[in-house]
Amino acid sequence: MNVNELLQSVQEAYASLVGLPMVIIDSQQTSLTSISNIDPFSQCLLTSEREEIKQVMRQRWKSYLQLTAPAMIDLTFQGVKGLVAPVVVGGQSQALIWAGPFVIQNRKAQINETEDGTKQKKFSANTPAHSLSSIRSKLYMMGKMASVCAKLLENELLKQEYRKPVRLLQRAVKSNSFPSIPIQTYLRMLQQLHPSIHITAYAKRMNRQRFVIQKFVSQEEKQSWLQPVYTIHHPIIHRLIQEGEPLYLENISAKLKLGDWTDRNELKTLFVYPIKQNGIVSGAIFVGSKEKIRFSKEIKEKGYLLVKLMEACLSHEQLVCTKQRFLGLKKLNELSASMSEKEHSDEILQLAANAALDLMDGEQSVIVLQQYNEQKIIADSQTSHKKSDVSYYLEYVRKHYLHNEPMHACMVPRSIEMGRMMVIECPFYINKHVQGVFAIYVTQHEQIEEREVCLALLTNMMAIHLQKLLPSSEDKSLSVDQAVFSQVLTPRELDVLKYVVEGLSNRDIAEQLYISIHTVKNHITNIFRKLEVKDRSQLIAKVYQLNFEKNIL
Repeated sequence: MNVNELLQSVQEAYASLVGLPMVIIDSQQTSLTSISNIDPFSQCLLTSEREEIKQVMRQRWKSYLQLTAPAMIDLTFQGVKGLVAPVVVGGQSQALIWAGPFVIQNRKAQINETEDGTKQKKFSANTPAHSLSSIRSKLYMMGKMASVCAKLLENELLKQEYRKPVRLLQRAVKSNSFPSIPIQTYLRMLQQLHPSIHITAYAKRMNRQRFVIQKFVSQEEKQSWLQPVYTIHHPIIHRLIQEGEPLYLENISAKLKLGDWTDRNELKTLFVYPIKQNGIVSGAIFVGSKEKIRFSKEIKEKGYLLVKLMEACLSHEQLVCTKQRFLGLKKLNELSASMSEKEHSDEILQLAANAALDLMDGEQSVIVLQQYNEQKIIADSQTSHKKSDVSYYLEYVRKHYLHNEPMHACMVPRSIEMGRMMVIECPFYINKHVQGVFAIYVTQHEQIEEREVCLALLTNMMAIHLQKLLPSSEDKSLSVDQAVFSQVLTPRELDVLKYVVEGLSNRDIAEQLYISIHTVKNHITNIFRKLEVKDRSQLIAKVYQLNFEKNIL
């Protein structure tokens, strides 16, 4: 039987004892039972088209909920009464037992004297009157009934609280996935297991040595009961790691330091549940009370079940994150292969801008590239954005990056807030004449650190491929200087230059080229003049300095 059926059975029994129509209504004015023991007079009033009784109940409902004991109340007409008994659970009225209507003995005439309706006059003569002593007896029985109903409702509430973690686990199993529930919600559920639980907290293991409190739920603003950092040498943490099982500590010594700003421990009871991942304790859940209380086995088991569900959800989230990272790395690898096939820098920039939206779940990506005195803007977006947003950021980039010295010393990603958006940016440097900034707009402020790492990887990969297509200023000057040899010197002078670099004398050169020594001297003089050198040593040094020896030797 469900709780409503049980309440109906209790109501039927007490309605026969009280001798009045009776119904149970919850605090939201919803009937939990159907009316018992109804008589013609009651039916006439309760089914009246004007619904006088319902209107009175609605108007005075809040005051009825404040009652702490059964009471007699006035109803629609003078002389018509009702009885109300509050069903109190946990200090609050969860329902009202309503009995009536009826009239008090020797007061029937007052109804007949009213001007309202003929039906009331018709039934009042046949309506049994109740003496004040019998009314007191009825109120006493309704008080007993309220106690029984309170027990039933309290048990139902406890069942609902107990079923919460079970329903969560069932939902997770049926859906083949785990519900994404914030840690704070689990802590509140743990706190609601018992009124005497004053604090719940989650400590994450940051490294081999330290556990750091990250989430905290308390009945009071005071949060110094637990210190923010615990090392593995703390007796509780040490034992938790060694045993790997929940710790149920009762009658805790005041000398055991748990708080951060006090030498005297205020918690008397403490449960510590381990959070495990891959068989290693990766966190801990603290459940504490200021009272010396022995919690039931049921409370401990419910807490354990909640923590195990939380542990499963955290492990699932870790697996999802690991899978996402793997997919991200796979996409970066595929992107690098695509970039290597491109022959133009604009194609590489566009690929990077598109990839940033996908890899970092961004709203808009912007790449600002400055090449010598020219600026190039590559932008992409998933949704339409105001141009002013981009123009504002471009002005910011010009001011903070492109007008400064070369950025090779500050290629570190960072995040800045711009309106409702978070902008993650990473400067990149190819050479002193080619540099820029890669930025991504995001609306979600979670996992910013991971996105910064992803943007840094993408930016570095893009810069490597751009470097192959954008020659440095030194490379340009080198190619220009090398062109001088071919453009300034005649083919015969290049032949002479080759033998000069090889160290041949004028006579040897003349023999190799079948020309006179005088002609060789004239060619060498012209080479010195055109290349602005004074002697053979300077000429040979310049050839090697510009790496031109590969072209002539």
